[in-house]
Amino acid sequence: MNQEQSVNSQPSTLNPKPAWKGVFFDGPQSDQDHDGDEVPMWVVYIGDEDANPIGTVYHVGSYAYAATLARSMARERNLELIDEAMPA
Repeated sequence: MNQEQSVNSQPSTLNPKPAWKGVFFDGPQSDQDHDGDEVPMWVVYIGDEDANPIGTVYHVGSYAYAATLARSMARERNLELIDEAMPA
């Protein structure tokens, strides 16, 4: 067997399958405004298969804005949207 055949017969490890990522949209969670009053807050972020954030976590005070952000992020990055949020 020549060297070319032995290289081609080995499994390819140069291009491993990329890890799964998705856009997570969750909330409302309880937060406080500058006056100390309780307000609802939604979170949007890109996460791994265990829902651990990868990068920035966006905290948004409006369900409608957070939903728009989550849909846009999923569409632009071609990622699955995991929508577990509810309006307050």
